[in-house]
Amino acid sequence: MNSLIFSKLLIIFFLFKYYKMRQFDLDYIVGKKSEEDSHLDLNRIFKTELIHDKEQFAHFDFSDGNIFVELKTRQNTKFNGEYFIHTKKDGSTCILNTLYFDVPKKWFAYKYKDSDKKFFIVWKCAGEYFYWQINHDKKDYYIENQFGDYGKGFNQEKNVVNVKLHALTRVN
Repeated sequence: MNSLIFSKLLIIFFLFKYYKMRQFDLDYIVGKKSEEDSHLDLNRIFKTELIHDKEQFAHFDFSDGNIFVELKTRQNTKFNGEYFIHTKKDGSTCILNTLYFDVPKKWFAYKYKDSDKKFFIVWKCAGEYFYWQINHDKKDYYIENQFGDYGKGFNQEKNVVNVKLHALTRVN
């Protein structure tokens, strides 16, 4: 009897892991499609001809050699003029006063802090663009740990940079 329960739990675990990995893969595909769809908009926003880096693990999605741009697509996050409203998978909503990105991108930009290179994070929220130029003064952001499934089928820890709402530039 105990082995039957264990077997069922094992099956549930693997099904859950498969679902989570599939969701990550689906989110990745949406992000890549958004990069393609947003390329011309990003060229217009930054007034340059950005090259799209197709490498899966590139530090930044686009660059012209001096300007580096990372695009974060948030289809379920809308700006209402005062704050962001995020709709979760279960349909509930929450208010956001920051938008975040993975801290290794900031570390990469820090290596070039004394150069003329500029690094931007762009969030595409429900089709609307917002950006932040990475800086290192800690007035516009804070770093925190997050826990979640980031494509491996189990929860893991990662550090993220939370950029405060007042520091974002809204593209009209």
